[in-house]
Amino acid sequence: MDATSALLKMQQNLRKMKRHGRHVPKIVRYGTPKKIANIMLAELELRQQKTILRCLPYYFIIDVCNVCNLRCPLCPTGNTTIARKQAMLSLEQYKELFDKVRKYALVVSLYNHGEPLLNPDVFSIIEYTHRNRVGTNISSNFNWPQPVDINDFIRSGLDYVTVSLDGVTQEAYQQYRVRGDIAEVFDNMKRLLAAKRALKSKTPFVEWQFIVFKHNEHEMDEARRLAPELGVDLLRFVSPGVPPEDMHNLELQERWMPKNPSYWERNPKLVEERGYVFDQACFYLYRSMFIYPGGGVTPCCFAHDDRQDFGNLYNNSVSEIWNNKTYCSARMLFSKTAPTEDRIETICDKCTVFRQDGAHLCGVRSARDVFLEGRKQAAHSVAV
Repeated sequence: MDATSALLKMQQNLRKMKRHGRHVPKIVRYGTPKKIANIMLAELELRQQKTILRCLPYYFIIDVCNVCNLRCPLCPTGNTTIARKQAMLSLEQYKELFDKVRKYALVVSLYNHGEPLLNPDVFSIIEYTHRNRVGTNISSNFNWPQPVDINDFIRSGLDYVTVSLDGVTQEAYQQYRVRGDIAEVFDNMKRLLAAKRALKSKTPFVEWQFIVFKHNEHEMDEARRLAPELGVDLLRFVSPGVPPEDMHNLELQERWMPKNPSYWERNPKLVEERGYVFDQACFYLYRSMFIYPGGGVTPCCFAHDDRQDFGNLYNNSVSEIWNNKTYCSARMLFSKTAPTEDRIETICDKCTVFRQDGAHLCGVRSARDVFLEGRKQAAHSVAV
């Protein structure tokens, strides 16, 4: 590794360390001996790249609303490629799902493919989760069509809120946050921070998340100046993420990826060079479970088609789904041991996000080959 690559790697690791404010306090606040033991087991089995697990997921993503008022081009909801029923969870529906996971859950993130503040029950859902000694996160665009009582962020017991704000001017901001109003975002964020101060509350932790695109990277310095003035707890710059199914798309890469290589962490060029984005096994298959309003379970946020579901939590328990044939087949792709049982094809077979040490042992075509074929087909269709 040359000096430049080492420096970039160090910068990326430092950015990850800054976000420990999201995770460490929840272990202190909500960890029980049983939950901590389960977390330690999950991390061990991830390192061992096991296929059948004794652990259970400890981080749950329950999408309380997969509807959104913005039209972000790289999001399946924003670009309307989402292929599952769009809905909002009522408090009673949420309770049915949550009560199946709360024994193992350290934290629940109440968002995935939508704007959670569109759900009128969202603060009741947060309050119920908090009352059951489980941490809560939400991520919001802070553009709200209906009035929101800002004090509910504090009264509900919410631990962490991420404000999606990619820029400091409307001109830059609206290129990705289509239909968004940056003045409204700043106003709502200021009101929340003022409410925290007025109520002398340490929570929720407020993160300003700034996705660094080509069109807004020149505004990063101004964001750095504004963040302490506003009083946010963390300003976090992150790399854009092209959806795995579009990694081969050179047009998307050219349009959205910034010039600054520090924010190429999810650059499709990595897939072209080595066949994957992250040089590690998929941690989602060992730590997390994603749950949609209809109860559909997926391994990660990239599975936005209900035909890719790994199960349904309304029909089965967490443990029944966690080690079913679909989950085990997906984990086989990351095991260095040849499978001893038949497997089925999953959405993970063509994933270019993580390094798959066991794909060749499963007879699965390399993700890099699939990526290069997709790029070739795309180039041919343009030529025609």
